[in-house]
Amino acid sequence: MSAQTQILRAIEKAGRPASVSFQVTDRCNYECTHCYQSHTDHDELSLDQIVGILDQLADLGVLFLTLMGGEFFMRRDADEILQAAHDRGFAIKLLSTGHHIHDKRADFLATLKPLQVDLSVYAADPAVHDGVTLSPGSLERTLSAARRLRERDILVTFKAPVMRDNVEHLGDMARAARELGAEFTFDPMVIGMETGDMSPTHLRATDDQLRRFFGDDESGIWQMVRRVSKSRADLPTNQTPCATGQRVFAITPQGKVTPCQILKTECGDLTTQTVKEVWEQSPQLAYLRELTWDKLAECAECQLKAFCGRCHSMAEQEGGKLEGPSPEHCRQAVITRDLLRERGELPADHTVMPPTWERLKAADAQRNIKRPSALRVLP
Repeated sequence: MSAQTQILRAIEKAGRPASVSFQVTDRCNYECTHCYQSHTDHDELSLDQIVGILDQLADLGVLFLTLMGGEFFMRRDADEILQAAHDRGFAIKLLSTGHHIHDKRADFLATLKPLQVDLSVYAADPAVHDGVTLSPGSLERTLSAARRLRERDILVTFKAPVMRDNVEHLGDMARAARELGAEFTFDPMVIGMETGDMSPTHLRATDDQLRRFFGDDESGIWQMVRRVSKSRADLPTNQTPCATGQRVFAITPQGKVTPCQILKTECGDLTTQTVKEVWEQSPQLAYLRELTWDKLAECAECQLKAFCGRCHSMAEQEGGKLEGPSPEHCRQAVITRDLLRERGELPADHTVMPPTWERLKAADAQRNIKRPSALRVLP
C-alpha cells in the first residue's frame, strides 16, 4: 500500500474529507465538443469568500485540493487563489487547458510547487485536438505550456477522454507525453451535460475502437487496464464503490457543495453554512457513505465488478437511478473482461454477462438502439 493510500485511509477513518475539488468559475475560452459543463457566466464567489472557504477546509484537515474551472485562469484573481491555497498548506492539483500559462505564470507556479498540473490534451495531431476544442492553435498552446512547466520541474499530466474521433490518436499522445517527461491518463467515460443534454454521449468510442485502445501494448495503456482490473479484484460487498462522500466532495463556483463535479445533487450552501456543518450534517452525503455494493441490488451480484469503474453519477444520468447500473460501465466492463480472457489472464469459461444485461437490451430494443457487438459473448 502506497504512503498516499495509507494517508487517505487514515483521514477517512477519522471521518474527515481528504480531498476537495473546487471549481472557481464556469467560464472557459474553449467550447470543447464533449464538455459536460455549461460555460455560462453565472455569479461566482468573491475572492474573500473563496479564501474563507479555504480557511475552513484547512481547519477541517483537507489535504488535497483540486482547483479547476471552466478554465481556472479565466478568473483575474486566479493567481491570488493559488497563493492562498499554497499558504494554507494544501497539496494542490491544478486543472487547465494551459492557454494562459505563459513564462511569468510558469515561474509563479514553480514557487508554489503544486502536486501536479493536469492539462487537457485530446490528440497529438493538431487537426484532431483543435477539432475538439474548436480553437485553432490550441494544441500548440497547450504543449508550449507543458514544456514551460516541465522546464521548471512541475509534474504535468495529459488528460484525455476517449472519443470516437480521437481514440486512434491517443497512443501517439501517450508517447508525446513521455517525450516531454509528462504523465498520461485517459478517461473512457464520455458523459452527458450537467443540463441533462445527453448529446455528448454520441461521441463515445465504438466497441471495436475501445478494444483496440484498451489492448494497446506499445503505449502502455494495456498495462494500465490490467493494473486497474487487478486492484479491483475481490471487492467486498460491504464497501462503497465510490469515494464520493467518504473522503471527497466538490464545491461549485457559486459555493454549493456537491458529492463530485458530475453528481450535481446539492448537499449544502457555503454562503450560508460552514464546510464542517455540511460535511457532518448533509443527509445526501450521509446516504452516499452508506451506499455499499450490497445495497446496489443488480451491481452487487455482478461477477464483472473487478472490470467495472461504476460511477453513481453516470448510473443516475443514464438510468435515472443512483442505485442502478450504468449501461456504459457494463459495456466497458465486458470489453475489458473479454480482452483479459483472450490474453490468457482469465479462464476461458469466464463468459458471464452483467445481470442487468437482458433488461438493458430489452430497453434498448424499445428505443431502437443496437447494443454494440462487444457486449455479446465472444467465441
